[in-house]
Amino acid sequence: MNIIHRTHLRIKNDLPYFEIPELANIEWIRHAFLTRQGGVSLPPYDTLNLSHRNGDREEFVSKNKNLIGEAFHFDPGQLVLLNQMHQDKILLIKERLNSLPSLLEYDAIITNLPGFLISILTADCVPIFVVDQKKKVIAAVHAGRQGTALHITLKVLKKMEEDFGCSLKNLLIAIGPSIGSPCYEIDERVFHPEWVPFSTSRGEGRWVVDLAQINITQMKQEGMKEEQISWINLCTHCQFDLFFSYRREGRTGRQLSFIGII
Repeated sequence: MNIIHRTHLRIKNDLPYFEIPELANIEWIRHAFLTRQGGVSLPPYDTLNLSHRNGDREEFVSKNKNLIGEAFHFDPGQLVLLNQMHQDKILLIKERLNSLPSLLEYDAIITNLPGFLISILTADCVPIFVVDQKKKVIAAVHAGRQGTALHITLKVLKKMEEDFGCSLKNLLIAIGPSIGSPCYEIDERVFHPEWVPFSTSRGEGRWVVDLAQINITQMKQEGMKEEQISWINLCTHCQFDLFFSYRREGRTGRQLSFIGII
């Protein structure tokens, strides 16, 4: 597995971001995992907040989109942002549309079309990209606790196979920053027994859970190889100078991760 550390942080137009070398080497892919830095939003959304649903001013969110578009050379209107529901609904985009519905209540997108950037917003949950190098199909997945319990990442892999003819052997997986196991504590009401190998009991019905490792293991059990997976192994709760963390801050912003076909 290719592990990406903080030393891999890059900066473009004063916007810090991470990229996956294996994806950066694919000439028809554009992608980035952005941080919370470089925008105009005021506390508690400081500064590169991309969510308009958490109380930030619309003008600041719009300005932040423009800053990202300028840095990565795309029209901000090309960003497809989901109304993430913490479920397992998957949006398939296989045909050119004049416009998308305004309320996209999904937690994953799969497409084989160029011209727009599929995006995930996070503040502790796991952002995951999937790329089929042969079929030129991409997916973006929002895997929080509920989505992970519903095996949303596996469902995306199966949808890519069923609807786009993708093969596991041709896939590359990129996992972005998320809350790490020492910092993510849940109680037994929402804990799943299958998570025991990736969790530590805190006693009295409390567990600390590693959501990223659970998703990685689910994919490996499906047939993905370690060498196909890259992981930005940074905890959003600990690295609060770089990332928004709902668990740490409560009222806060959301950082953007995007991927698109050129």
